Order: sequence, then structure tokens, then C-alpha cells
Amino acid sequence: MVLLFRVFLLGAALSLSGHSQAGEDSKILVRIDQAVPRAGARVGVGSPVTLKFPADERAHGGFFLGQMVRLGGDRDQAILLDRERSRIFFVDRDKVDLPKLSYQKILRPYPQVDGTCTGYALHHMMAQTAIGGHVGNPRLNETFSTEQGRTQFLVRAINDYYLATQHRASILGILKGYGVEFGLKCEKRVFEDTQDALRYVEEKTSRGLPVMISFFVGPNMVHAPFTLQDLSGPRRLLDSRLWVPRQIGERQSGGHSVVAVATFEWQGRTEFLMLDSDWAQPRVWDASAYLGGRVKFEELEFYSCEGTK
Repeated sequence: MVLLFRVFLLGAALSLSGHSQAGEDSKILVRIDQAVPRAGARVGVGSPVTLKFPADERAHGGFFLGQMVRLGGDRDQAILLDRERSRIFFVDRDKVDLPKLSYQKILRPYPQVDGTCTGYALHHMMAQTAIGGHVGNPRLNETFSTEQGRTQFLVRAINDYYLATQHRASILGILKGYGVEFGLKCEKRVFEDTQDALRYVEEKTSRGLPVMISFFVGPNMVHAPFTLQDLSGPRRLLDSRLWVPRQIGERQSGGHSVVAVATFEWQGRTEFLMLDSDWAQPRVWDASAYLGGRVKFEELEFYSCEGTK
């Protein structure tokens, strides 16, 4: 069955060609060509779509990359990938008219303060676990159901990793503590083979289970293969730089932690949708490249948690 929804760009809207149409509503028409179920949702990340932009009579193939939600559970921006132009659009919720179907929920990440990425990653991991519905007992949902609970948990996660002496700098020790509290079984995995790591992340995220990845970085950021555009304002292009695992021969320039929440295939390569606290929107990794080649694979650590019931 072909499903349709409209994306309404109000005011000075940007068309695909870059021209604005001031004073009138513009619509991006999206046809869901194949609803790929993931994470308990009928339409998951990687579902093929056809996009029709205003002032452009041609149809563009693409992918649905998730329905962002805020920590309070409110629906936020939809994420759409235009395959022909390698461009990812973030479209405001009040500009999207979706059919009454279930869509894979992706957390809008908190941007970090100073060098606290691992604390934020721990917070994002637990929040996405709650959003995905994979909880062992009600306490996780209760924690993230209020602003006070969410804020206190973020402070707690930062304190657990950077300040507390019991499990300081031990991600697995901290996660095991959360597991006892929330009814989750948490694990750490280290892989020797890129394909094994890709399969692990895909299997977990397809069921709605986020995977935290911790690694050392090299001296330079890389540019993602996609242009990123937030359609809440005219031609608001976003920073596409990423910290990724260092390659053999690169000096170690610090550590970073991110959370993989979904995967999809792009031109025969595996892509990860990531919560990276460097940014206020998810980012996309070319996982086949960033976890392959001459990467120092033994330095990568993969963490996941799953309900025990």
C-alpha cells in the first residue's frame, strides 16, 4: 500500500532548488514506498520514500530516517534523506502531516557542556532505551517521565563517570549499576572484525536497543557524506563534522562516546544514525568506513542494555 504525507513549510520556505516562496505555503510531498518495520514501529529508519519538492517537478528517491521526539515524549522533527542530492532534512513537527501509523522514535540529543560526552552518552542511552519501550521495570520510564527526573539523571551520569570514585571512568560498572536499578542486563563487547561489529549494532538497534560506542579520536574531525539542513529556517545548513575512531598511525587526541540508535543501507554501505552530544540533532556515520580500513579496532568498546523480563 502506498502511503502519503505532506510536509508543510510555512512562511519563507526553501525549495529543493534553493529558491524561497515568500508569502505562500509550500509542501514537500512524501510517498512511503515501503514501510520497513523496526524497533516495534511500522515505519522504521531506512524505509524507502519518494520526495516531491515545490518548484521541482521531478520526484526524488530517499529514505525516512526517524521521528525525533524530545525527552518529555513530545513529537519533534521528522528526518528525511534525499538520496539524489545526499541531503538530510530535519523538518519541524508542525510542518509534517503524517498518516496515523507508528514511526520509529529517535531521541533529540542534548548538546553537551564542555568535555562531558560520555556522561551525556550514558544519559542518551538510557533515555532512548525508555523511548524504545525496552525496560525491565517501571523505574526507567518513571525517571524519564519528568523534567526533574531527566535532569537529575543527567547530573548523576556525569558524576558517575567523571567524579565518583566507585566506578569512575568505568562505563560497564556504571551501566551494571543502572541495570540493577532499572531491571536491565548490560554488557560490553569488543570486536576484532568490522562485520561482526556492524551486525551487532544492526541486530540491537533493529529491536529498539541503543548501542553506546566509546573510542579514541585522532587529531582531526571528518565530514559526513551528507549535507544537513534544518528546515525550521531558510537555508539553515548544519555542521557535518564528526569525531570518529582514530586510524592506525594517528596520534591519540582524546576520547569520545556516541550512541547508535538505528542503521540503514546507503549505496551498499552500512550507515549508523547516531546521537552525538556535540550536536542538537542526530548525525549519520558511514559505519563501513569509520569502523573499517585501518581503524584501531581494539580500542572500540560497544555497550548495550536489555530488559531482563
